[in-house]
Amino acid sequence: MKRAVTIILLIISQLCLGQNCICKTRPELNKIISCEKTVFKNGAKIYREFNCDSSWVTFESESKKKKILFSLDKDLIELTGRLGFAKWIEYKNSFIVEYHNVSGCCDPYEFKMFNKTSGKKIAELGREIYHSEDQKYPYFVTIDNKNSKFLSFLNLNTNKIFKINLPKDRIEKTMNITNGLFLEALFEDGEIRNGVFEIKYKYKENKKDEKWLFGKITVDLKKYVS
Repeated sequence: MKRAVTIILLIISQLCLGQNCICKTRPELNKIISCEKTVFKNGAKIYREFNCDSSWVTFESESKKKKILFSLDKDLIELTGRLGFAKWIEYKNSFIVEYHNVSGCCDPYEFKMFNKTSGKKIAELGREIYHSEDQKYPYFVTIDNKNSKFLSFLNLNTNKIFKINLPKDRIEKTMNITNGLFLEALFEDGEIRNGVFEIKYKYKENKKDEKWLFGKITVDLKKYVS
């Protein structure tokens, strides 16, 4: 507990002094950790910082107020960028962060959504089927692990959600047959072209199937843009 408090106090002191990106005793960290700032369209910034005791992600509002969104202590500092906050993507009023629960293979990434003005976390988006960086169709697509009957589409600019039905029981049946852990692993090659979302998925009808069967989901997003 004392160690955690010490690390937090050290980070806060560095925030007051300005951006910190150096550890003289571990120069190799400069090759691992990039402190380049991402500047959002509203003037806010997000960037990494580090010293010899920890690394952290700082959000800086347009008014220069700073907030620590995530940190790693000394024992994990070499995993910066591979564990926890990996990268971030800007949208109209928010940004989402790709979050790694493990530093290697093979858990799907999770995503978190933050307010672009304050840096306050808006939502835990969970694991993705697909997300779009296209500002015209900025959708985050998920499937509920408790209810695999539909896909959920979240518009990251408006926070509006719509859902579409999946082929009846196909996903749930496949997970039972294969003893799969992650529904997301059944989906691949999602894309948006001319306002139409398409994604492929694989499935099995019974345990005797050696080969995967494949299906495709198509959604006209233009129907949902307001």
